[in-house]
Amino acid sequence: MGRLPSNKYAAVCAAGHCEVYVQAGAGVRVRRGDRWLVYCPADAPQEGGAAAVQPADAATGGSAANRFAGLCMECSVQVEAGAGVLVPDDDGKRGVQCPVCQVVAFRCERWDDSDQFGTDPWIPDVVPPGCAPAVSLRILALSRECWKCKESTVCVVGLYPSRPARTDRCARWVDKHARAWVKPLLAGARFEKIAESIKPRWSSTANGRYLSNGCQHCDALQGDFPVEEEASDLVREDGVDALDTLLVVEVPAAVWQRVVHGERGSGSALLM
Repeated sequence: MGRLPSNKYAAVCAAGHCEVYVQAGAGVRVRRGDRWLVYCPADAPQEGGAAAVQPADAATGGSAANRFAGLCMECSVQVEAGAGVLVPDDDGKRGVQCPVCQVVAFRCERWDDSDQFGTDPWIPDVVPPGCAPAVSLRILALSRECWKCKESTVCVVGLYPSRPARTDRCARWVDKHARAWVKPLLAGARFEKIAESIKPRWSSTANGRYLSNGCQHCDALQGDFPVEEEASDLVREDGVDALDTLLVVEVPAAVWQRVVHGERGSGSALLM
């Protein structure tokens, strides 16, 4: 077959099990029918067609192999040495990026209206090798005066890793999707009254019903917009610890990564 040509394009590795983001100039291109496919160094075919045996830490362009155990810079999931990659952060230092966040970052960069990645979820149900299956989260709450009865009521507003990565500085807003799995956790931890106040309500602002926070005294809707704004103001002034921690729970890593990234790279809002 001759020497395989070098890769001039950034793409996800064509090996079905891989999905590593291969930078331009790394890996190889292989012609399959009328298409050129990109393979990372670890999965590059040999001249005879079989997979080449390469070191597991072969570099993939701008990303470097991760030789250190650490927390993913985006989702704070524990990543073992040899898994994930090292990528530059906003401070110019290198941070660990887990395989899930690596693929999401690539797809967000390359996604367009044609949705060339299909309809499959971006967050896998299977935990990638070398990544922790769960993450410890703080469920954050805000006590505020109910607009209707003027009593003090508690709203569930945020999620934040109890052991965050250096670059993971902001809590995530608990939207209607996250409330669905937060509610039974609160009920099981003796926060029944708060859990019961999370239920579908009509909102004239949203022009529809959604799973919302409510007053524990009069059941009035505590709307997402004013509550999120209040919580963000507190966090902006005094940090995440300005909010109350109701509970610390272990949740599957994929559940938390769906909060961070959503199903198409648009995750829950940051409280900042």
